Formats: sequence, C-alpha cells, structure tokens
Amino acid sequence: MPSKTQEIAAIENKYGLALFRMGLTHLVDVGIRHLTDENVNEAIIQIMANDKADKANGVITVMTAGFQCEIVRCAASLAKFDIWELFAYIKDHVAISD
Repeated sequence: MPSKTQEIAAIENKYGLALFRMGLTHLVDVGIRHLTDENVNEAIIQIMANDKADKANGVITVMTAGFQCEIVRCAASLAKFDIWELFAYIKDHVAISD
C-alpha cells in the first residue's frame, strides 16, 4: 500500500508540477474564501449548538466546543494572508513528520 506521500506524489506526477501547484493554491483559496466573517460566525453557532445537543445526550467529545471555535477563529486569521506566504511559512517554520 503506498504511503500518503507517495499518493500525493502520484497526483503531482499525473498533473505536472505547474498544475499541481495551482491545484494546491486553489484548494487553499477555496477554503480561504469560505472563511468570511459570516461563515465563521455560522460555524461557531453550529459548534455551540452541537455542543449543547451533545451535552444533553451525554456525549463526551475529544475537543471542547471552545477549542473548536478557536480553531475556526485561527483559520479565519490565517485566511487574511496570501496563500504563498502561508506555504512559505509552513515550509520554513512548521515541523511536519510522518
């Protein structure tokens, strides 16, 4: 079974480097465009509603609703940056391991 890295490399090989980079950019751009203030607020409202329902049903979640809301807020803050600035930051400052 191929590793995730091999699977991603196969996609890059299939489309070529230029199209692959454009695909990555599009993937991030779509996410960024959906992180409007309105969508962020809707997501937070939904998270809190789900948390209330979970608590009413005795469901225990791994992440608190507050933590999930902070993830959404963090993503919205990051969405204000240029995609390539984010990729460069990740490359240089975010440790990634298998």
